[in-house]
Amino acid sequence: MLQVKVSKTVTRPQYQTFESIVTVHGFDKLTPQAARAALEIAFGIPYGGEVYNFPAFNEQLGKLDYSTVYGYRVYRNSARKVY
Repeated sequence: MLQVKVSKTVTRPQYQTFESIVTVHGFDKLTPQAARAALEIAFGIPYGGEVYNFPAFNEQLGKLDYSTVYGYRVYRNSARKVY
């Protein structure tokens, strides 16, 4: 089970950004295939948005580790990893 943050930006008729938190079953880590599944769950289309994982908790520091945050910008025929 994977929980991710999904966002999609729409420019017409006005500029808006829609965000949602989605739980995707069947995936342990964020991959391009998991990102497509999360976009399809949230918006009904498996492309045209960004998907990010949540920061992990670092036991040694006692706080969230934001260096582990990455995501994918998903297009129709490809997905690019972003930090």
